[in-house]
Amino acid sequence: DLVVQSFKPAGRLCGPLFATHTQENQIVRLEGLGKWDSVKLDIPRFAPFAAAGYMVAHSGFLREVPFDPLLPWIFMGEEIIMSTRFWTHGYDMFSPSQAVVGHMYVRPHKPKFWESNHRFLRGAGDALEIMVLNRIKYQLGYPEAARDFLPTKSLLSHLQPHYGMGTKRKLQDYMRSVGLDPVRKEVTETNWCETGKVPPEHLPLRRLYHNAVQEVRRKQRETIRTKDQ
Repeated sequence: DLVVQSFKPAGRLCGPLFATHTQENQIVRLEGLGKWDSVKLDIPRFAPFAAAGYMVAHSGFLREVPFDPLLPWIFMGEEIIMSTRFWTHGYDMFSPSQAVVGHMYVRPHKPKFWESNHRFLRGAGDALEIMVLNRIKYQLGYPEAARDFLPTKSLLSHLQPHYGMGTKRKLQDYMRSVGLDPVRKEVTETNWCETGKVPPEHLPLRRLYHNAVQEVRRKQRETIRTKDQ
């Protein structure tokens, strides 16, 4: 019920992991939303990742970070490559302060993206997806997807200047901020997302959310006092 949810703190996408399913080729995948906050703020909190299901920005960002047309059949992997490209181009990501849209993710007995691909590509969809994922893994620094190890070098065509990482911030700094190690396939808990704090690169703003929470609680106390009078 979105009406009810609009009065509660919105969820936030904080938890990455390295996929273990063969078809997903050890790509970074994002877990479902978590309800982390006890207080609903009027300002959005920083988020470590962009969510492909709901993304809002001025269309001008597409001039700097256009969607890569050479990533067909991608499902898992889309969000981590967009997140890294946004961040390295200088964009910060935020989660909405309240829920504004929802969808039924599971939908039992309904056709799914990967099932449609399998039918359309006559069973070749899984192999093609694994191959295309190497274009993403190369950009993220997976050692097994280094140029010398890729049998199909054309996978890396046209990455620059349009479809690769930006130059405003370093990929390694982003990976450290969100706790991802593509070499060891390890995730380090950073906790800034779950606890509603600012990421390491924005420590000068660390009082931002603290002050906002204190203001909300002050208004709540005033409301309670008014009702008691």
